[in-house]
Amino acid sequence: MKRVFLLMLIAIVSIALVACGGESEDNDKEAKADDSKKTEEKEDKDKEESKEDESSEGDVKENEMGKFTLVSEKKDINETIENGPMKLTITGIQSATLEPSEDFKEMFEGKDKLTMINVGMKAENTSDDTVSFYPDQATLTTNAGDQVEADLVLSEQVGGDFFGKTKKEGDVIFKVDTPAEEIKDIKLIIDGASDENLESLGDSIELPLSF
Repeated sequence: MKRVFLLMLIAIVSIALVACGGESEDNDKEAKADDSKKTEEKEDKDKEESKEDESSEGDVKENEMGKFTLVSEKKDINETIENGPMKLTITGIQSATLEPSEDFKEMFEGKDKLTMINVGMKAENTSDDTVSFYPDQATLTTNAGDQVEADLVLSEQVGGDFFGKTKKEGDVIFKVDTPAEEIKDIKLIIDGASDENLESLGDSIELPLSF
């Protein structure tokens, strides 16, 4: 009798364990399905945000700085110039009209409207030495006769001292008065790279670009 009771007890415990295991598996399946759904929703949301971030000519965007209207854009240029041990890659160019907000007009010399030219750059030191190179302090000229220096406040830091095999990437901004619609060609003038003793490692760069 005791043996029969023991066998019944073992069978009941086994059934209980199987039931719990089944419930656990069901919960796991539900959790995985829920996670999968959340992942899909996040991917869809990321795609939508990515689409919103993409710009096309004629797009208008506003922020606290003012109203930007994209006029011309050339993506994926990826033109690389070697200057001594330095490699400079122009990744893309963009021109836009800016109408500054009242709070930021002083920053733009009180102008109601001006043109912003954005040049995407990537600079890389291919040597183990320290090299000085300043593409973010370039001079820009246009087909309309403008000649301006890069705006160091608005630009990202793409230049400076490169300690060994290092790289920097960002956007360099130029402000001009000529309407963006009239600007078809630009030229970047950049001082060549130099070593720690300020000895030249490369000639001055003159790089023509077109929208």
